[in-house]
Amino acid sequence: MKSYPFQKIAVAAVFVALLFASPPAARAQSAPDAKVTIGIFSRTMVVQIYYRSEIWKAKVRAMSEDRNTAAASGDNATVDRIDRELTALQSLAQKQLAGEASLKNIYDVVKADWPAIAQETGVDIIVEAPLYQGPTTRVTDVTPAIVKRFALKKN
Repeated sequence: MKSYPFQKIAVAAVFVALLFASPPAARAQSAPDAKVTIGIFSRTMVVQIYYRSEIWKAKVRAMSEDRNTAAASGDNATVDRIDRELTALQSLAQKQLAGEASLKNIYDVVKADWPAIAQETGVDIIVEAPLYQGPTTRVTDVTPAIVKRFALKKN
């Protein structure tokens, strides 16, 4: 059998060309190291400071003035309604402190300030307390920044 060197070279060239023409092998790529900083706060501290704040005092003062006005005019239904509301608010505060009730009314006071609190403290997420955090998770206490907002607000 007669061998043609040109034929062998042509087959080798086609083989090499096919190797380079195929798409690159798919390789798993790791995501960039995205670090998230979590802001946590002390529920007890936030509840206590809120209910000692001027915002809360102004609310109770207004309700008390409405109650006194109603009592002076003999409007017992309004007096009873305001007394029930004040009792319910006291109960809510106790439940919030014990962790048995939502802090929605308190969160609403600083609702517009959440982005500023996050920026000021350098966090990406604000939560009360994480259930789990990995060993490389960065955590920052944002309680002072939240508490400061209550002092800045005048109701």
